[in-house]
Amino acid sequence: MTSRLEERYRSVLRLLPAAYRQRWEEDMVAAYLDSVDTGDPETTADILDCGRPNLSEVASIVSLAVRLRLGGTDAPPRAYARGQAVRLATLAAVLAHAVMATGGIAGTLWLSGSIAWLPAVPPDLAFTPPSSTWHAAWGLAGYAWVPAYVALVLGHRRVAQAVALLAVVPPLLTIAVTQATGAAPLSASPWANGIVDVVLLLAMAAFPHGSTPVPRRPWLLALPIGILLVPVPLVALQAARPELRLLDWPGLCCALVTAAMLVHLAVRAPDRSARLPWSLALTLLTAATLALRLVTLPDYGGQAQRAALLVLAGVQVVVVLAVGVPVARRAVRALRRLPPTPAGTLGPTAPAG
Repeated sequence: MTSRLEERYRSVLRLLPAAYRQRWEEDMVAAYLDSVDTGDPETTADILDCGRPNLSEVASIVSLAVRLRLGGTDAPPRAYARGQAVRLATLAAVLAHAVMATGGIAGTLWLSGSIAWLPAVPPDLAFTPPSSTWHAAWGLAGYAWVPAYVALVLGHRRVAQAVALLAVVPPLLTIAVTQATGAAPLSASPWANGIVDVVLLLAMAAFPHGSTPVPRRPWLLALPIGILLVPVPLVALQAARPELRLLDWPGLCCALVTAAMLVHLAVRAPDRSARLPWSLALTLLTAATLALRLVTLPDYGGQAQRAALLVLAGVQVVVVLAVGVPVARRAVRALRRLPPTPAGTLGPTAPAG
């Protein structure tokens, strides 16, 4: 007779891929039930009738499910393609953060009047120095994305996550404090950006031992090239053309993702299998960008230029969808054509208890 604890444990095991469960579920259930046997029949019976899998057990199964679905070099084709897509999307997003953080130095120099050849800073954008050393240090937290990106490219995933915490936690605390105290108006944009950063931090876990090594040279070169191509000219253009200041962070993300997809569609790689992870990665980035764009739209309601901002945002959404839908369709079709995960190739990669 199946106990309630076994039923609850099996329901958690449904998080695992079907092929893996087919091969290892009974062994995992048997090992787990043995682990809760206290030696006292009455106590064990109570546990089997009323007990639930503890949090550490559930976390272990969730972690195993993620590793199996986002496989490394020795994973089946579908799991490998999904894993590569998440890793590429994470690298690209962290790169964007690092580029904009470093490029923010150019914006700060312009706002402070240190770049003489740019137009004068309008009064409404004049640079206000931090009120204290603490606030200055707090404001520099975003620059932690640069060493986090370098560490991730070099294969030091845990270091990258630890450093990225410095870029994620301070802004979230600042948002919570300033909005709770009324120092800043309630708005969705800061929280949306913070949630994206948290997801990005968690996505770094997709770089475990055994995953495909990151090609260091092109990804490291992408940082200075990206700075020269995006934030530096953007600051110069916004200084010369005030109307370009309507382009906010979600709008810039829409532009960058659209440009990346157009390049992806234009370049014909000889190896089609190498294109699939990038197609999936761009699909993930497109979905995240559209969600960020749509969630932040309500913040335009109280702005003087809300009509122009809403029109611009609508154009951004249409353009991203026009380019992103074909990429997503091709990616999904190519993923379905890959052979399914064979049950015989999966082994127990984590202990049951």
